[in-house]
Amino acid sequence: MTPEGKIQAYGMAELKKRGCLVRKIGYEGRRGCPDHLVLVPERLAHSKKGYPCLEFRSDVIFIEYKATEDTQPEPHQIREHERMRAAGGDVRTVGSKAQVDALVMELFPG
Repeated sequence: MTPEGKIQAYGMAELKKRGCLVRKIGYEGRRGCPDHLVLVPERLAHSKKGYPCLEFRSDVIFIEYKATEDTQPEPHQIREHERMRAAGGDVRTVGSKAQVDALVMELFPG
């Protein structure tokens, strides 16, 4: 398994543990598609005053995996990610298990 594949597998496993639906995706006839589509279940969060409230954040995330933290997406991937973000998409680039862990903590605090 490639270094990128190991991070993808780890990310998929960690997100699935928390109830996310994770799908490997690809475009037909286009390049630059992120690696995974993640559907995140609604989370119950706590307000700063301590009482429960439903926190609304994006429940669809696209993840582009890279072999290392310092590897940037290719120019055609960057263009596609920018198009997706301009339309309201949440696109993340992840290049390590630590970055997967940080994403999971962001999505599921506490």
